[in-house]
Amino acid sequence: MEKFIQVVVDHDEKQFHVESEATNETNYDDRVEEAKNNGRDVGAFRSRLDTVEKTIDAAQHEYKGYSHTEESPV
Repeated sequence: MEKFIQVVVDHDEKQFHVESEATNETNYDDRVEEAKNNGRDVGAFRSRLDTVEKTIDAAQHEYKGYSHTEESPV
């Protein structure tokens, strides 16, 4: 089972979460889609970087003013 780093971004709350061991079975895509259908401004994507730390640093640069959270917003 392939693992990957997934980033969930909550634009409503200005925060993001980095999931270090997402898989095709355990990723946040369905939950993000459900939240969007309920009017939330959220998104998710796979990181191209090889570590959580690099991904957090890149997300902090990309999403100025957003905070990193240990718990997923969806």
